[in-house]
Amino acid sequence: MGGGILQPCSRKRKVRDDEHSIGEVDEGSIDVLGAHPGIPLVTSNPNMKPRVTFVLEKASLTLAFVGKNYHILNQEKHAEFLRRKRMDPYKYRPDIVHEALVHIMYSRICMAGLVQAVFVRTDEGVLIKVDPHTRIPESLDEFCDMMSQLLQKLSTKAKGNRGKLLQVVKNPVIQYLPVNCVKIGLSSSSKKVIEPRDYLKTFSNDVNLVFVIGAMAHGKIDDENIDELISVSGYHLSARVCLRMIYESLAKKYEIW
Repeated sequence: MGGGILQPCSRKRKVRDDEHSIGEVDEGSIDVLGAHPGIPLVTSNPNMKPRVTFVLEKASLTLAFVGKNYHILNQEKHAEFLRRKRMDPYKYRPDIVHEALVHIMYSRICMAGLVQAVFVRTDEGVLIKVDPHTRIPESLDEFCDMMSQLLQKLSTKAKGNRGKLLQVVKNPVIQYLPVNCVKIGLSSSSKKVIEPRDYLKTFSNDVNLVFVIGAMAHGKIDDENIDELISVSGYHLSARVCLRMIYESLAKKYEIW
């Protein structure tokens, strides 16, 4: 059976692949994601003012028709499909962005209400806004299923229709960032190697911080709209490890125990 890559690019579009015509998808008609009838909210401290935004760049969330359904391509689960299509399996790593989101959402700074928003930009340029109250599935398969439905339906709501927790939004991401924020990019290619706790002490507590981190196996982030590019280690570290170093240092900075 044929397969094709699906890319959300507008609020209303006709979805096709090599052999199938799926029809039109309209964001206005979407309430919740089919198999996920709402994502429970995580409680947070209402007295803590949000100050931190995370942007995960070049995440591998490629939607393709495999077998009888659409799936997020995974190098392990869809090895035969990727081989048949002559696609580089090392580019299809949804586990990286999954781990990153799980670590952010379960961090102390997020549970304390310090995180304002999380944005995910896929390697195909699709921008996803993730509300910090979203509970990310711990299972990679469930996460991929959730993201597959999101990319087809463009948004999902919390239980009781209390706003959208996940939604595809228009680029560029800079239009959603706080005014006068400091945009900090993390890259092992940066010549400025810092110790996170000491570095964060240089910012006053009322400054809005935006951290841009790559969610891909190889490559580097675009630094066009970044104020400062730093490295937290002289070694190549995973996105998950870099994020942990940042959010643990932020927890100490803001005295979140």
